[in-house]
Amino acid sequence: MEHEDTLRATFSTLGREVAPPNSHSAAGVIRRGRAVRSRRRTAAVIGSAVATAAVAALALAFLPGPPSTPVVPGPSLHTPSPTTTGDARTTPTGVPESPVGSPTTTR
Repeated sequence: MEHEDTLRATFSTLGREVAPPNSHSAAGVIRRGRAVRSRRRTAAVIGSAVATAAVAALALAFLPGPPSTPVVPGPSLHTPSPTTTGDARTTPTGVPESPVGSPTTTR
């Protein structure tokens, strides 16, 4: 019984004590969340700016510049070639004659 009395006295003493203040208030959690979001957003903007600058620097370093001497055009590769052979005509000169002895229809 003595053990139970000791426990009862200990728990009653602990029950009368004031709990320590909670460091996790809603306002504090919201404030810290906004700060973290702001840091992440800033890091994303800085990271994309650095990546854009790196791409531009690499493009300037590795892409060829303008030629040192002007390029002279070569000879023309276009050679005219005939489009037809023989006595072919592209447009008829008249109506062909109907063969002799073929039936003709009239309306």
